[in-house]
Amino acid sequence: MLSHLLKDASVIVSTGNVLNVSELRKKAGQKPTDELTDCLRSTFGEAEVTDLPPNRRLLTRRNNDLLEKVKEHPRADIKIGAKIFLNRFSEPALTEAVEKLFETLNVSYLDNLILAYHPTGTAGATNGTNGALDDEPEEAEVKEGVIEWAVGSDNAVGNLKKLWALLERYAGDGKIGQLGIADLDADSLKELYEASTVHPSIAQINLAACCVVPPQLQAYCNQNEIQLLTHSDPQELLPRVVLNELELASYVAGWTSRYQVHIKCRGVLAAKGFIVSLERVN
Repeated sequence: MLSHLLKDASVIVSTGNVLNVSELRKKAGQKPTDELTDCLRSTFGEAEVTDLPPNRRLLTRRNNDLLEKVKEHPRADIKIGAKIFLNRFSEPALTEAVEKLFETLNVSYLDNLILAYHPTGTAGATNGTNGALDDEPEEAEVKEGVIEWAVGSDNAVGNLKKLWALLERYAGDGKIGQLGIADLDADSLKELYEASTVHPSIAQINLAACCVVPPQLQAYCNQNEIQLLTHSDPQELLPRVVLNELELASYVAGWTSRYQVHIKCRGVLAAKGFIVSLERVN
C-alpha cells in the first residue's frame, strides 16, 4: 500500500488536524500509540506527496483544515503546546522536529514545548540523522514511587543537557514560552535544572509506570516552582512492532511531535495532530 508513496526514501508524515477526521474523532480515549497508529493509517490513505531534496518525501493529508483552525482566532487568543518524542541523541533531529512544528503550524512561537527524551542503550550515542534502533529495550521492573530514566544508556544526562541547550536558544529568541521535560527522576531533573539557563518549568511523569509521585521529585518541583503534570505516553511512541504493522519494516521513527491548539478563553481544543520523521535504514 505504501510503496508508491515512500519510494525507498526517508519520509516526514504530517497528519494535519486529526480532529476534523470523523473516523478518528469516534476513537476518543485511545492509548497514545494506538491513536498515532490510526492517524498515520488515515493519513497514508489520503496523502499528498511532495518530494524534498535530496532523497526525502513529505506526506500530508488532503483536505486538511489545520491552518484555518490556527488562524481562526488571533494568535494571542490561542495556546499552542507541543511534545517531541526522541529515542536517540541527535541534535539535528531535535532541530528538525522544532522547525517542522513552526512550519506546519505557520507560527513564529510556541507557548510551551515538552521534550520526552528516552535514549535506548543501542542508540543513545547516535548523533546523525539516520541512526537505527535495532533492539527494543526490555521492560523495566516497576517500583513503587520510583522513576528509572534512561536505564542502560551511557551519558544520558550529558546528552540531554546538549539537547536542552538547543531548546534554550529557541526560548532565548522568544520562539518558545515554556520548556518542559518528561519522565526524569529527581536527581536527573536537578542536574538538568542546575546546568540550564532557561530552567524547565514543567515536569511530566507517567503514573502508569511510576504508580505514585516520588516524594523527592515532588519536593524538588515545589521548591523550584516547576509544574508537575502526569501523562500516559509510553517511552517509545512508535515501536518496531507498530512500524511492522504499518508496512514500515525498513524504517525507524527518527522523531515524533504531537501538537495541540487550544482557545484560551474557553479552554476548547481547536486542533491536534502529529508530525513523524520516518528514516529508512535498509
